Amino acid sequence: MSAGKILCLHGYTQSGPVFAKRSAGLRKAIGKMGYTLHYATGPIERLVPKDAPEEEREALFSKGFKEEDSYAWFVMNDETNQYDGLEDSWAILKTYIEMEGPFVGLLGFSQGAVLGSMLIGKLKVLVPSMAEDLKWAILVSGFRARCEGADQYYPIDIPTMHIMGLADSIVSREKSQTLIDACTEQGRKVYEHDGGHFVPSKREAVNTVTGWIAEISESK
Repeated sequence: MSAGKILCLHGYTQSGPVFAKRSAGLRKAIGKMGYTLHYATGPIERLVPKDAPEEEREALFSKGFKEEDSYAWFVMNDETNQYDGLEDSWAILKTYIEMEGPFVGLLGFSQGAVLGSMLIGKLKVLVPSMAEDLKWAILVSGFRARCEGADQYYPIDIPTMHIMGLADSIVSREKSQTLIDACTEQGRKVYEHDGGHFVPSKREAVNTVTGWIAEISESK
């Protein structure tokens, strides 16, 4: 019998399939608990501009970057202080949740953690019939949304686990703290690993996450 479904939201310049591969260690461990993980893909595609400097493109591609696997949920517009593409993401997620849900948990990485933190509150409007099904969220290398109107999504009142890399050069500890502070103190847990900007796969990290999920599930 399935323990439930988990909605997974990828980071900037990733995709659902890419995120599934890069979170394989955690995905397999959670799967053994009886959960099924579902990886959605954002609407903004092929993010590397064609006119980018050749050395920049070569550096990315040498690391295995592929334009066809490069998506995002939104792009910050500094002039308007809005997340361009956000409405398209809500539309995609509404359809995805209605077709694949309900979801009892959420796993978001980087930009996906930002979007996930907003989705928790947005669900009541987006898919009202499934809003109460979401019981917890794991937010990896995330931060509080910074766009105009972001206050409407906070505070977050479901249990959250915040995972941060001490060597993360993209999302700092201080930046992640903005999202931690946006969650109710009683329901949040923080775990720090010694790596960088990625979903940790070492045994200690995986055991900490699965232990937390088990604890939360038992209390519901």
